[in-house]
Amino acid sequence: KKENKMQKGKIRIDVNDLIGKCSGKLKVVEYTGYSYYKTKGGLKLRHFYLCECDCGNTHIVQRGPLKNEITHSCGCGKHFKRRKE
Repeated sequence: KKENKMQKGKIRIDVNDLIGKCSGKLKVVEYTGYSYYKTKGGLKLRHFYLCECDCGNTHIVQRGPLKNEITHSCGCGKHFKRRKE
């Protein structure tokens, strides 16, 4: 099986390393692709993953926030009102 590796700057990363892992309520289902964006220093590369939330929704998440566990859900927690006690 050929490994799907992308080049990030001069560092090659395995884009499939997050598949099957969980971050909060999200479980990574598949790698969906990448895009370039402009910065002052030149072009940067962003990788995206399709994730499934515990609530059943799917959500596309960028690799950085997913790997660093910054993104925890699809946003489903925002829809529930908090109880006042």
